[in-house]
Amino acid sequence: MTNSIIVLVVAALMTASAAGWTLRAYRLAGGGAASAKPALFTCGAVALVALAAYLAVGRPELPDAPYNGRLEALRHRDPTTYTPEETLAVLDRAARDNPTDARPHLFAGQILLSQARANEAAREFDAALRRDPRSAEAMLGLGRAMVRVANGRVMPEALAQFQQAAALNPNDPAPWIYQAMAAMQDNRTADVQRFWGQAYARMTPDDPRREMARRMSAGETVQ
Repeated sequence: MTNSIIVLVVAALMTASAAGWTLRAYRLAGGGAASAKPALFTCGAVALVALAAYLAVGRPELPDAPYNGRLEALRHRDPTTYTPEETLAVLDRAARDNPTDARPHLFAGQILLSQARANEAAREFDAALRRDPRSAEAMLGLGRAMVRVANGRVMPEALAQFQQAAALNPNDPAPWIYQAMAAMQDNRTADVQRFWGQAYARMTPDDPRREMARRMSAGETVQ
């Protein structure tokens, strides 16, 4: 939605600028305001045509067809065949149709985070939390997005999200891993081992992180 608004604002500014230059040219040529009216009318007509065309075309990241028609076509397709942008389009519509539902924002945040679009992901996770303040998944997602934005550092705001997620979903090892990362950044060795121990205790036997967590909790060096 933000991109759409930006496009429309830019188009309006460009049209206004064109109209201003047209009027200035007429005046410099010795014409009066009346003689400028046809050109200004043309600028206005062009703006209206551009706006109508944009509303018909819809979002530029999807194939060229009316936006509503594209969404309707997507609903008849197997969701597993969607591209990430198509999935985001469907989630955007679901969010608008159900403004109190946190799930479209949560799923959109997960997709955006997987695409390394951390700032956009953070906004979606934040939107999910505004609709469901006790969503541990949204807290964990927001914390992860914040860590990506901070180039890998667990800042206090992100740490708070991981702590809350750990309290709300005590069986998930992920929040404890991020708390261990924060402790490592601050050289709090005892806390590093404790948090890794908490993560290890929550990992399933087939978790690929399990051996690393065991060694880190024991204070061993991981190569």
